[in-house]
Amino acid sequence: MIAPLSGLVAAAALVGGGLLLAGSDSGTRPVQSARGSYVVGQFNMAGGTTEHGGKHNEAPDAFAEDVKDRKPLFVAMQESCRDWDERLEDRLPGYTVLFSPVRNLERNRGTPARCHHPTDFGNTIVFRDGLGFSENDTDVHQLGSTDGDEYREMVCARSEPRKLVVCSAHLTPGEGKYLASREREVAKVQRVLTDRYDGYTVLLGGDINDLPLSGVLDRLYDRDYGNGARGAFKEAGSPCTDAMKPERRAAELPRTRYAPCRSGEPTHSKGKIDYIFVSPSVRVESNSLGFSEHSDHKQLWAKIRIGGGRSGARG
Repeated sequence: MIAPLSGLVAAAALVGGGLLLAGSDSGTRPVQSARGSYVVGQFNMAGGTTEHGGKHNEAPDAFAEDVKDRKPLFVAMQESCRDWDERLEDRLPGYTVLFSPVRNLERNRGTPARCHHPTDFGNTIVFRDGLGFSENDTDVHQLGSTDGDEYREMVCARSEPRKLVVCSAHLTPGEGKYLASREREVAKVQRVLTDRYDGYTVLLGGDINDLPLSGVLDRLYDRDYGNGARGAFKEAGSPCTDAMKPERRAAELPRTRYAPCRSGEPTHSKGKIDYIFVSPSVRVESNSLGFSEHSDHKQLWAKIRIGGGRSGARG
């Protein structure tokens, strides 16, 4: 169910337990081209951890201030909590908060997953109003998980007038059978982004739970990144920013001075596992990490220009 989070309707949305949309952008406002410079973000809020998941208003309040400061076009969030998203809505006028609850897999299969305080657990997209997004143009894609704590999903919101889609995904961590599940999940992400959203400008934020040079990430990185890449997207958090290969001006500096484009600063104690992927037509102008005392993940931010990069995408 999709419902506005306001007044008495919010209670119905909470009871329904389905997709919850907070905000008021009906998609009826005059729309313009999506061209321009924007900030986009990715953040795992750690609602599923014992250290941070028991927190209350302090977690969403702090993140709301970060959003107000950076004024992003959108932020993809994982391990978010339904009550945290309600709080974000209150603190972020001019933004819509889209919460999608997930369900348990290995334990109590099919029951609603919960944060480490009594509220639903899931994935979220926060996007700016007035961009042509509509509550009728949202999709939840099940990723075919076979093992792990939850059934993994990717939630997306579309602006049909701008042919723009923003998505949030959270893949299964771990090795062995969990890696096999993650490989199936990323294959589904790749298919959805290149087939279902063919012709759209794609902005994906995700906790992929794997390192940049892994086989899992091969499916997302554009082939020009090399090292086995066979995807169709540019990585906005790369140390090469908009480039897919390191620039080696005149090649006078030693190779060790160049950071591989499939790398980056750690976003978690396990390394770099959080990413923002964009269509090749998007130009990446800069990126940075932000610290949060309320999560075990760092925030990933990128400044992008839509309509300013290489045109076209490859499946």
